[in-house]
Amino acid sequence: MKRQLAIFAIFVVTASSVVAQSLSVARVMADESMREFIWAVGYGASIQEADRDALCALSSRDVNIVNVGKSSMDDRVTTSSVQSEEVNKQEMLSVSSMYLENVRREILPDMGEQKRVLRYITREDWEARHDALRNKILEYIENGRYAPMVEDKVRYFVWAYVLLQSLPDDGNQLKVDATPARQWLLTQVRTMLGDIEVSVIGIEQDKQNRNYPYKLFLDVTHKGEPVSYLCFRYFDGSGFVEGESVKDGRSTIQMKSLPEQFALEIDCLSADLARQVEPSVYVLLQNPRYATSFEAGQKRVVTKPQGVKPKKEVNTLAEQVASPVKNALAEIEATYVAPKEQVADTQPYDKVMADIVGAISGVTKADVSRHFTPAAWEHYRRIVGSGSPMVARTPCYRYIHHDSLVICRGLTLKLRFPGNNSFIEDVVFRVNEKSGKVESVAYALSARTEQTIMAMNWEDRARLTLLSFLEDYRTAYCLKDLEYINKVFADDAYIIVGRVLKQSTKRFNDRPYEIGGERTIYSRKSKQQYIYDLRKSFASKEFVNIRFEECNVAKGFYDKEGIYAVQVQQLYFSDNYADDGVLTLAVDMRNDSDPLVRVRVWQQQRDVTYTAEQMIERTVSTNNSLN
Repeated sequence: MKRQLAIFAIFVVTASSVVAQSLSVARVMADESMREFIWAVGYGASIQEADRDALCALSSRDVNIVNVGKSSMDDRVTTSSVQSEEVNKQEMLSVSSMYLENVRREILPDMGEQKRVLRYITREDWEARHDALRNKILEYIENGRYAPMVEDKVRYFVWAYVLLQSLPDDGNQLKVDATPARQWLLTQVRTMLGDIEVSVIGIEQDKQNRNYPYKLFLDVTHKGEPVSYLCFRYFDGSGFVEGESVKDGRSTIQMKSLPEQFALEIDCLSADLARQVEPSVYVLLQNPRYATSFEAGQKRVVTKPQGVKPKKEVNTLAEQVASPVKNALAEIEATYVAPKEQVADTQPYDKVMADIVGAISGVTKADVSRHFTPAAWEHYRRIVGSGSPMVARTPCYRYIHHDSLVICRGLTLKLRFPGNNSFIEDVVFRVNEKSGKVESVAYALSARTEQTIMAMNWEDRARLTLLSFLEDYRTAYCLKDLEYINKVFADDAYIIVGRVLKQSTKRFNDRPYEIGGERTIYSRKSKQQYIYDLRKSFASKEFVNIRFEECNVAKGFYDKEGIYAVQVQQLYFSDNYADDGVLTLAVDMRNDSDPLVRVRVWQQQRDVTYTAEQMIERTVSTNNSLN
């Protein structure tokens, strides 16, 4: 009897569910004007296919995100090819999964051999999808307006434009300063790209190099100022070379031939970075119709401007070539508080550097290992071996005393890594004053980051100590040097990593907390866990490159003497990952030979109330606890 009652109960519940489902389906599909629900029916050979078809149809109900014929940034696209319907459906599914929440599903009776699925969402939730998109677009516009570097402005504005195209009617109701957002973004990006100038300031010809006999030295400026960082591609005479970059307004390229002009195209889309920090933009960029380009970002560069003639020999130690970038960098350097201890007799160090440059450029075959200590030689070999170095500018050396060392600055190299990614790097050599041997090698910081540190009203030793530490820290990550990273982090280091997730008010504990109003969740890692995770991350990457910009530094006094804090905008690049965030470090340098990172905090965005000065206040000089 009990069994019969149970079966009857199940039948009643099931029947009730079917009735409820039928009522729900009938109510939704009767709403033909879409006043209460947004809905679509999908068809397929299987439930999965029908479900995907329904989601695609739903995501394009009031705006087809793939039909973007009117959205070309300059009324043209980089390619005329049209992706298949299958790829387009995948794009719509990816975007809809990011912005469509609370989507419900009902399986409908088959129609012949076709399976049918109903997907629907309330009007309120549908409009919330557009609100989320609008908020993201406005966020990128705001970021772009206040970003200090032109390359960041372009990236933010272009990403905002790409997302804008997935709003109904291209978001015609969205305005910036009373101007339609679409028009405002196009004007901003075109103007900024138009103000970027690329010029050839020197040419070297190497007849022994049959593939690329010409080396061209480029200046890249925005309104006369060096561009901090920029990616581009160029036509080398037979095809486009991808993955080129600029640092502090300088770049070097190789050409198969030397025509009167060549094509250079600035990377406006930043797709590699979008893949990590804005997947919805990345998904849309996979469609060639979205991967548009600005005419202002395509430069026709004159190869032999007036006064520039190819040198018939490879000799990067020739006389200096005047250029706008060289003059601008010299002005930045002139703002430094000059170190008191300049090197009077530079001849021994000039000889060391001449041998090193000669070996890199192939001019000489001298054994330069004799100029290095064993540890420094191994470090130098990793720089040379991993990046296929090329001298990128005529060296202009500066020698500065720092304790028992002479710091040599001024050698600029171009490094090319697997995957056709290249970077311009200034390499710093630190030579023992007594032995004359190079004790360490590091990648320099950007010119403006270096300027920020050297312009601090501190004693020379303090400025150089912090500068050298940051150079070593950056180099360790670029070379995936886990030994140094493990050594430089205190055993009880307070290490924070984070991802945007949700809002909280707790700080500096093992639970989620908020920094700067962003909906962010942060987690604390032990040094052991952090190193373990880095080891796995480094193993999966062919190369790593990080850059520091927008530097803010502070120095402790009295009971915090020897504690330094630095906050930088960190740009992280690799072959399979990229991100852009704010890194804050508290470093204990009371023992100069053994600096220790006490606190490391990574934020996705800058918090104006969370500065290097405040990190000093929170860091106790006797341990790494925070007050």
